[in-house]
Amino acid sequence: MARTRLAVALLLTLTGAALALLLLSKHYGVPLLGEAVLAACGADGGCDIVSQSRYAVFLSIPLAAWGFIFYGSLAALLVPALFGKCREESDPGPSLAFLLCAVAVAIDVFLFGLQLFVIKAFCKFCIATYFVNFLLIASLWPHRRLFGVGAFLFAPEERRALAAWVFATLWVAATAVAGDSALEGRKEAAGDSILGVPTMLQAPEKVETGPLAEQLAEARAEAKKWKDTLDDERRLQIYLNQKARDDFNRAEVAKLDLSRAPLQGATNGPISVVSFSDFMCPFCRDLANGLKNFLPTAGNQIQSRFKHFPLDGTCNVRLGQTIHQGACELAKGGICASESGRFWEYHDKVFAERWDRATRDDVLRIGASVGLDGSKLKACMDSAATRGILARDIEEGWNAGVGSTPTIFVNGRKLPSTGVFLLAIEEERKRLKLPTVSGPRAPQEK
Repeated sequence: MARTRLAVALLLTLTGAALALLLLSKHYGVPLLGEAVLAACGADGGCDIVSQSRYAVFLSIPLAAWGFIFYGSLAALLVPALFGKCREESDPGPSLAFLLCAVAVAIDVFLFGLQLFVIKAFCKFCIATYFVNFLLIASLWPHRRLFGVGAFLFAPEERRALAAWVFATLWVAATAVAGDSALEGRKEAAGDSILGVPTMLQAPEKVETGPLAEQLAEARAEAKKWKDTLDDERRLQIYLNQKARDDFNRAEVAKLDLSRAPLQGATNGPISVVSFSDFMCPFCRDLANGLKNFLPTAGNQIQSRFKHFPLDGTCNVRLGQTIHQGACELAKGGICASESGRFWEYHDKVFAERWDRATRDDVLRIGASVGLDGSKLKACMDSAATRGILARDIEEGWNAGVGSTPTIFVNGRKLPSTGVFLLAIEEERKRLKLPTVSGPRAPQEK
């Protein structure tokens, strides 16, 4: 019976480690366990809000990485007890594991309180780890002996076991820290290429019509070609890129009012890029950084415009559910900063921070840091004119098909994702017969 409980505890430990990897993947937005698993945590929902909050990191290391270290340390205690020589239920290794789980459950209660009362969003996979820890407590209940912990830590006969556990824990910790650094690097690389990397393509050959037998032969050849395409990663990417180009060129052109939208880039650039954004959205922050790096390479061809679409039901009443509490306050602060000619300074300061919620005081603090007068900023944020500008941006977004952030329009055509941005820019350059510039170019096919 004792070994069965230990086996269950070890299985729960491995489950917790897998959940920790998933949460670490979500924290960095990197599909560590696959895109489908990453998406299962929920897009633009509780998982995103919690994983991007300021409480998701402790001592510069994500809580998910700490969780992985914890489960690795537990495994180092349970494996020897399960597969080593037969012992009584007072085996000191599992006793220490029980104590660590009790501490983990106390921390879980605190973290759940943060989600409930502070962040006001719930990460279902975080909560799954809480259940795992409760079940670990249940499975290790017979080992709830403090003297066993003391024996493991201080008894001479347990020194080798203690040294082995410490070494294993340090090894897991080093692995977790190295993996965390690697994921952070992958996130930075992904941020650099958030606008996509286009590929030079040739249009598919046109299928000529003819007699029925010829058409049947051509249809079979076409079917084989698409099968080969789907079986070949390079050909599939070429097909998907071509489809993205075609979809962009066929997209309906929305009429967007740019008269009051803050401008970055070329004042009279023939290609307008309009971003509907939320100051609390981490993906909008990545887009802002991507555009900031891209615009200097665009050869005065692109004017980038910012539109407000806060995912906050306080001002975005058609949203149905508030995702970013306080985003309306930040948006109104941005409008007032724009009126004072300080929008982009304000924009950069807001996106430099991680947000779980924002308040009027946060807006005033950031406003003061970019040189805005506090009393004037308060009056501006409370004015009917500011509310009207924000309402027009939001309504215009809904009418143009915006439902999430960020959403980009290139010369009025809505992009399905930021990843096809460079493809769309290439198509507009061709359509307008603009010269190629020294910015990101499409690599030649080999």
